Amino acid sequence: MGATASLIGSLFLSVIASGTGLSSAVDQPSGKPVIQFLYPDVGPFLQGVSDGEAVRGPIAARVEALAAKAGYEISWLGPIPRNRILADLQDGRAACTPNVIKTPDREARFKFTEPIFPQIDWVVITKKNAEWIKAYPSIQALLRDKARVYGSMLGASKGPVIDAMTAEEASHVRPIRGTPSDLVKMIASGHVDYSIVSGSEDAKAAAISAGVDPSEIVAVHFPELSAVGAGRIMCAQTVGDDLIAAFDRALAGAR
Repeated sequence: MGATASLIGSLFLSVIASGTGLSSAVDQPSGKPVIQFLYPDVGPFLQGVSDGEAVRGPIAARVEALAAKAGYEISWLGPIPRNRILADLQDGRAACTPNVIKTPDREARFKFTEPIFPQIDWVVITKKNAEWIKAYPSIQALLRDKARVYGSMLGASKGPVIDAMTAEEASHVRPIRGTPSDLVKMIASGHVDYSIVSGSEDAKAAAISAGVDPSEIVAVHFPELSAVGAGRIMCAQTVGDDLIAAFDRALAGAR
């Protein structure tokens, strides 16, 4: 995932916040409190740049704009594998991570803001001319067919129903330790038959980033995918409730 040894090493717990105040954020010379965000590589939507700390992409832009409205600055740390981010936040590191789907299991262990991208039209993506996909009346029927390999981004939830189904039907679920661009490459090369992404435009952007002609990838709508949740900012329990409330106010003002 490209993080240097020093960055990965710094993921061990440092400062643990207490209570519901803002002690999880550290003041900077700007006068604004700073909250650390751990992030995975989600190219092209959230990627680190050469200095190892700054990030780019629409997810980063959205979260930074919300932080500014909330009165915070963000210190980005990554890219870091999703399972390591979850473990660090579970262990109490006073930090957050962007654009995570809230599931009952996660809600019990972490704090969440309101959705940061509330209008998400989840779609199945596959290769052009994949006529076979028309035979499936539902996403459940597709996911249960062991003859078709589902490319699932490791650690990225698609909601509790789909997560449970893919866990049960694991024999034809291929975990992908990579980015949406990597998923598109695997579909284009035939290593997996299909995947699920957050909308047709995101599929197109991922294809372009992967060097794949977007016309070679098609998006198929299944009504049940509308139940998949939207991404939220997820924080450790050690992060103050005031920070969550500040982001929610910024989200309410941004809509």
